[in-house]
Amino acid sequence: MGLNYIIECRACGSHSEYRTTINVCGVNTHLHLTDHVDTECAIRCPVCRAKLNKSEADFRQQVSISLSE
Repeated sequence: MGLNYIIECRACGSHSEYRTTINVCGVNTHLHLTDHVDTECAIRCPVCRAKLNKSEADFRQQVSISLSE
């Protein structure tokens, strides 16, 4: 089981896709992973290094997260 991240950076217009594996007990667990976005620690675009999480709304517009099996 894992998470799929699709990043659409507004600063440079790049499109990036990533997959990570996670060890979770149930499908509902992934909802808690995306509930809160930390805006203190920078999450950056892999291409131009622009900060994607200036606010939760900014992050949600540029990054989509889905669960994969």
